[in-house]
Amino acid sequence: MNKYTKPTFCSLPTAAQLRESLQAGENAEARRQIAKLFDPDTFVEIGAYTKRAYSDFLATEKTNELEGVICGYGAIDGKLVFAFVEDASRMGGAIDERHARKITDLYKMALDNCAPVIGIFNSNGADIFEGTAGLAAYGRIMSAITKASGVIPQVAYVAGNCIGTCAAIASMFDIVVKREDASLYVNSPALTGEKNAQDAIVAFESDEEECIGYIVTLISFLPSNSSVGVQASEIYTDNLNRKLGNLDFGGDAISLISIIADNSMFLELNKDYAPSATTAFTTIGGVRCGVVATSYSVNEGRIDVSSARKISKFVSFCDSFSIPVVTLVDSLGLAINKKNEQLFAPELAKLGMAYAASSCPKITVIHGHAIGAAFVLLGSKALGADLVYATESSEIGALTAASGVAFAWDKYITEETTREELIEQWKTSVSSPANAAASGEIDDIISINEMRARICSALLMLSAKGDASAIARRKVLPL
Repeated sequence: MNKYTKPTFCSLPTAAQLRESLQAGENAEARRQIAKLFDPDTFVEIGAYTKRAYSDFLATEKTNELEGVICGYGAIDGKLVFAFVEDASRMGGAIDERHARKITDLYKMALDNCAPVIGIFNSNGADIFEGTAGLAAYGRIMSAITKASGVIPQVAYVAGNCIGTCAAIASMFDIVVKREDASLYVNSPALTGEKNAQDAIVAFESDEEECIGYIVTLISFLPSNSSVGVQASEIYTDNLNRKLGNLDFGGDAISLISIIADNSMFLELNKDYAPSATTAFTTIGGVRCGVVATSYSVNEGRIDVSSARKISKFVSFCDSFSIPVVTLVDSLGLAINKKNEQLFAPELAKLGMAYAASSCPKITVIHGHAIGAAFVLLGSKALGADLVYATESSEIGALTAASGVAFAWDKYITEETTREELIEQWKTSVSSPANAAASGEIDDIISINEMRARICSALLMLSAKGDASAIARRKVLPL
């Protein structure tokens, strides 16, 4: 009779034990973030009992520990939203193959249902014991984000550690929000000497309460997917024909946006990055739109590498989701800065391409200065703007009046004709809005007083742009 060895089986946790594991983590930071983010009692977890896969090289007593990412869906302001939340209380939120699979499965579900994704980052990086499998997990997550790009909105919230390749993954999202005490970097500041070097990609940074509030407001504003089209409300409380009076905004973009927006409500992005340009979401005349505005009070509203990058990213995002873009121009052109030169031309090219390639409704108002490249790059008709207005006191041209006189009219300066008089003459002739309108590059010359009313009218007129193709099924025969 042959002897044999009785096989041994590893003991698997029971359903009750798995549920106990979940309940043990109910007070984890990740769970509290979910509770704050979603409407009460709407979050539903998927893949809740997925266990971590442990390498032979890693000896641990936590062999039944659940995977370090929580995935699921729920409602935010009544809107369907999917989310993954890295849970640092589970093996530091280390990313492995199953971690990536949970996230990619979530993305597939989000794309199938055409709903936004929020990713909350708090991980110490890849599971080094998985080797190349752990590294490939990064690639799978990146691939899922790329497939969803431009189809559904994606918002990243950096709530803890987001370092190395994780920082690159977070930057692939459309909008990045960062908790003020979180870590977001590729290489440690201890090695590079650069602290907060990645904050250029951060749209908003504050404490947890304000960050989550910002995300909730953002999700409530954005369309669920790229097929929704321009969103115009039939119910709004502000007056479409509200007049602005003869206001002086002092060259401040925020003041101008505030007075034009419905009920002065708007949501600014990347406030501390490139302050000479402001990007914000708002509603004007009941139409949800994005606003780009240059601040003359900050370096004369000049475009530099950072502001060009900021604006082109914003316009590209708005175009992906059919969000109209209102551009408010007050700029003396390009910044003269040695630091800019190495990347200046490519970034200006991206800015021009962002406007030219976009098909969303685009309205531009020149309310101060539009000199040189600023006139071309900031939503000109040549780059595809649907309507371009200029206020009566605006200055538009290749050069400022002072530079123009110095370049071309110096010979006319006499004892009877001063430089100041020639500058005023240049403003009322060469660089006047009437001269620009005569070339067909300006649709109308308006007053500051009627600026909001004209923008409201234009947005409502353009709200159906791109909704349907204008191809006739049959030709209408004459009588």
